[in-house]
Amino acid sequence: MPRFMYILLLFIFSPVAGNAQAARSLVMSVRSPQMVLNGEWDAPAVMMLGSDDRLLFSFDEMSHTYHRYLCRITHRNADWSMSDLLEIDYLDGFNNMPVEEWENSVNTTQLYTHYEYSIPNENVSLKLSGNYRLEILDGESPDETPVALFDFSVVEPRVAVRASVSGDTDRSLNDGEQQLSFVVDYSRFGIANPAADIKPVVYQNRRRDNAVIGVKPTYIRGGDAEYVHNEKLIFDAGNEYRRFELTDPNSPGMNVEEVVYYAPDYHALLYMDEVRRYHSEYRDEDGRYYVNTLEGYGSPIEADYVYVHFALDAPYRTGGDYYLMGDFTGVPFSPLCKLEYDAEEGYYFTSQLLKLGLYNYMYIWLPHGAEEGSVLLTEGACYNTENEYLIYIYHRAFGERYDRLVGVQALKYSLENN
Repeated sequence: MPRFMYILLLFIFSPVAGNAQAARSLVMSVRSPQMVLNGEWDAPAVMMLGSDDRLLFSFDEMSHTYHRYLCRITHRNADWSMSDLLEIDYLDGFNNMPVEEWENSVNTTQLYTHYEYSIPNENVSLKLSGNYRLEILDGESPDETPVALFDFSVVEPRVAVRASVSGDTDRSLNDGEQQLSFVVDYSRFGIANPAADIKPVVYQNRRRDNAVIGVKPTYIRGGDAEYVHNEKLIFDAGNEYRRFELTDPNSPGMNVEEVVYYAPDYHALLYMDEVRRYHSEYRDEDGRYYVNTLEGYGSPIEADYVYVHFALDAPYRTGGDYYLMGDFTGVPFSPLCKLEYDAEEGYYFTSQLLKLGLYNYMYIWLPHGAEEGSVLLTEGACYNTENEYLIYIYHRAFGERYDRLVGVQALKYSLENN
């Protein structure tokens, strides 16, 4: 049986499920949830408290039938659990407001309605710093079932963060790892007990599974909390993200072998991916994706949806599973993104319904029973990989009921600045 047809038939009968991350869908009818800060598609979803920052939330519902959706905002702790605050503490205005901006798709084979909601707006603004979750609720269901979740943050800059990252770590020298070091200058904030009250959270390329939470300072001196020579801040460097681009369903783009119209949908077959052992010398977007189309005027309602078929040439392995990883998956370990093995042909595969655009992705291995995945088996470990690190500094003084976000620092490792 041809490779394309085999993948298609198995995808049709695959089970579907979901899980958690920064922007994720909870139902198959909702697709492409995204957050864009001040029109910058690649900026972290972090608003500055009391500023003119505007965060735009968007998603598609896969029909041309209008659905009434509501937005519920909740305040979260540093670990994204629910905080003890009441709505009146963190919201100025009203919660559970309807999503009033929507448009039907135009000239697309897959019909969908594009919805948008922004914060702040005339009905609601945020009063406190910290983590927030915006839930999109189905206003037409009896229990207002959530259909999508967006996690974002609000910062009140009170500390300065100085950071660096190096391939020379406390375990190895230029051997597939990167070590982060940073200093939190709290001298102008006056934190009484920095060792206990400061809560750093570090993300590599916005991944949640290998995030470092609550690491303690190595030294405290002169108004500085120093986080250096700490093995918890050593990360596998991995490799550059793989990429493909498809902006026109009638023309294969970068890393796309062919596009086939199999009524009533388009299907894009990517080139077979190989296991990598060496550093890939090209620029990536650190796991992000960007919706784009060459059709019409390139608006979000003109980009079609295509079934994209991924394949990884890797030997069969027991004791865990391979998954797709990237911002478009919503979570590293969604069952929808788990790869299946074709024993007859000897490769792993999965298929995803994706909107036209540019996508970054990797393959990640998750051992059974583990919570953190590894890219070492599929992508290799290259100390010179350009990775993005985000450092969030939270503070909760004795007696306070929530974690303030008092500092955020983003930095990118590259050989050019090391």
